[in-house]
Amino acid sequence: MKTNILVQYQGGGYSGCFWEWNYFYIDKQGTFHDIQSSGRAGIDNKQDAEQLIEQDASSTYVYDLDNEQDIETFSRETHAVHVSGVLTWFNDNENIEFYAMCSACECGIDSCDDMVIEDKDILCIECYCTGECPCCESYVGGDNIVLVNPDEHHDYEYICSDCKEYHDNEREDADLEDLRWQSFCTGSPDMFSGELRDARMLTCGGM
Repeated sequence: MKTNILVQYQGGGYSGCFWEWNYFYIDKQGTFHDIQSSGRAGIDNKQDAEQLIEQDASSTYVYDLDNEQDIETFSRETHAVHVSGVLTWFNDNENIEFYAMCSACECGIDSCDDMVIEDKDILCIECYCTGECPCCESYVGGDNIVLVNPDEHHDYEYICSDCKEYHDNEREDADLEDLRWQSFCTGSPDMFSGELRDARMLTCGGM
């Protein structure tokens, strides 16, 4: 039997579900470790683990942890929540080289404390911080963070494009209200001619 392998298989189900992914680990000494097992199909002993591997079912995946490519494949193709669960188990139980891959920079993350799950993505702390908007506190990705004038965007230097658009529209609406009030009070610009429109275009920088 192969050793130092992580095995992913269709385990037992729970209410409202036919099955869920389960995991076990065979260490370098050939010792069986139950990472996650559930229901009647869950495996909690080495004998059943050996039988499962021998069946070579299409729904069973064996990852060689001596092979970096296998570790990376597991990280890419498995749901982020499950990757986090497996990594947590290794952090708590085994002193071996195991890591998750950051979906953004593809660096290895060897501790759950350094990992953030965002939707279906696994992110290292650095990539998450780079792609998080400090204004709305949403993760939008580094490509959607833009440099802005802090005086026009509540003292923020970098915000997401959505927040920038919102602030720009907010400022434009406020400028328009000021122009309308000025027009009402002084008659200039003339509210009933093109002067108000022209003044608005000038105030908003041609937008």
